[in-house]
Amino acid sequence: MTHLLEQSDYPRQLGLFELCCATNMAYLLYVDGKLVGFIAICISRRREFEVCALYIIPSERRKGYASQFMAHIWSIYKGCWKVKQEGDTPSSRAFWHAVLNTKGKSAKQSQNTFDFAV
Repeated sequence: MTHLLEQSDYPRQLGLFELCCATNMAYLLYVDGKLVGFIAICISRRREFEVCALYIIPSERRKGYASQFMAHIWSIYKGCWKVKQEGDTPSSRAFWHAVLNTKGKSAKQSQNTFDFAV
């Protein structure tokens, strides 16, 4: 998660962090009052969006939360999207293939990047 923060931004009072620029948005995912994940997205002025980070805690994975979370985010932010994967994680690649195919999105993939419109 350090890529969301400038190096000088260590926890402020009460352990709060600030995003490094105003065009980044972060959302927390709660299930039955329990924090189970988060997403950070970058928003450009041209209605272009990038998933900077998507994380679900290991004990809550494979329950459909990430897919539901992305569907909700896509319902709010319509436009061109980009997802860049860190490394070549088979489970991450399989997740993005599945969620994009399920939602009927036409994604162009090059190496570890997916480009698609919502």
